[in-house]
Amino acid sequence: MAETKLQIICKGLDYCKEVDSTIRHILVPFDASEYSNRAFVYALDLAKKYGAELTIISIMYSSLPTHIQHQTIIDDDTEKKMEKSFRRLRDAAKKFGIQIKTEMIMESEIVDNILSYVSAHKVNLIVMGTRGRGGPNRLMFGSIAMATSQKALCPVMLVK
Repeated sequence: MAETKLQIICKGLDYCKEVDSTIRHILVPFDASEYSNRAFVYALDLAKKYGAELTIISIMYSSLPTHIQHQTIIDDDTEKKMEKSFRRLRDAAKKFGIQIKTEMIMESEIVDNILSYVSAHKVNLIVMGTRGRGGPNRLMFGSIAMATSQKALCPVMLVK
């Protein structure tokens, strides 16, 4: 188990102190866009500094009704591309002694699934790009990042 790192917490600018870090599990919603790549870099740095667990999820946007999605297999080409991206992320993290968890989720409700993942896996911080890919394979764009930041119960870091 990683040693606990210290974090500065302030209850107003006149009262700040160091406490055990509250950042223990970082989530990066990832779509292989340049924005999500940059978010990953920030999350990797924070995970290293705070000894936090790092999870990368890719929500494979689907316009199919929910009751059909569980029977649908993600397009092989799309899945292979995302797995290749995940391998690159794992390789980058390994250079710094950080193991990451990666997961692909096929759903139509992106924000709700990010928030559900956060709740179910005790995520303390979301780090995400402000924009993502467009079109039917998009994971997030400005409105997704904004909605996530407004609804999440944990802090959200938006990376330009």
